[in-house]
Amino acid sequence: MERLFFILNPVAGTGRGAKYFPQLRAILDAKGVDYGYARSEHPGHAVELTRQAVAAGEKRIIAVGGDGTVNEVASALYGTGVVMGILPLGTGNDLARTLGLPTEPLEALDVVLNGQVRPMDAGMANDCFFINAAGYGFDVDVLQRVEKYKKRLNGMLPYLLGIAEALFHLRRLKLTLRRPEGITETTGFILVAGNGQYLGGGMNATPQADPFDGLLDVCLVKDMPFYKFLPAIVRFVKGAHLDLAEVDYFKVQELELSCPAGGPVDLDGELKSQPPVIFRVLPGAIPVLLRG
Repeated sequence: MERLFFILNPVAGTGRGAKYFPQLRAILDAKGVDYGYARSEHPGHAVELTRQAVAAGEKRIIAVGGDGTVNEVASALYGTGVVMGILPLGTGNDLARTLGLPTEPLEALDVVLNGQVRPMDAGMANDCFFINAAGYGFDVDVLQRVEKYKKRLNGMLPYLLGIAEALFHLRRLKLTLRRPEGITETTGFILVAGNGQYLGGGMNATPQADPFDGLLDVCLVKDMPFYKFLPAIVRFVKGAHLDLAEVDYFKVQELELSCPAGGPVDLDGELKSQPPVIFRVLPGAIPVLLRG
């Protein structure tokens, strides 16, 4: 068995990483596994730690945390050929859902120890890397408000308040989409470019996405009356929205999005780039450990 190097986010999943990692280390020690580890201490630190591990010759690096930790580790691994494993101990674990990885820590460790390596796609939004999904519009509005409420509230309350406030201030956005098939000008509420199927802690926005097909799945929720938007969002969360007349769904290798309203784009739960933005797929970008 090759040596493993773990990048641990101790605050992921409200402390799940820190809680379970000593148990996982005990199992590794009992099995005689050769491993090392480092703890991330602030946003962006996992990128730095991963680069240091690669420079030191590590060949299998395991992200221990949520989607943000996976994003940081994967972005640093892109182009190196180093294998990534995932111990999904975050809150949302959206990419792990798509990949069929167990969220129970001991089962997830078994995949890391005995899984098979498969090259997985990733994406770019201008010069910003993402591995799971990029979103623009309503999901960004929710995310911004959730982060505000999380500073003083715990549990699900920040998410419920964030959604309620975003609905109260619901924005209709004038969007221009450019792809090889032509230019589309429309008004909509949300656009998602998904490598994985889920974002935002379980919203099944791009249910047909396959992170191994060399394509991004795009879901556009177009303008509709407010009374139709609420049930549409419920269906959006469940992945049952593709038959709605107000939903466009297609696959691309590259898509350019423009919007005069500007504002940030959600990349794996972090607000980074902003329109105009070009989304493009990176086929087979990251070798990842999956169930055998």
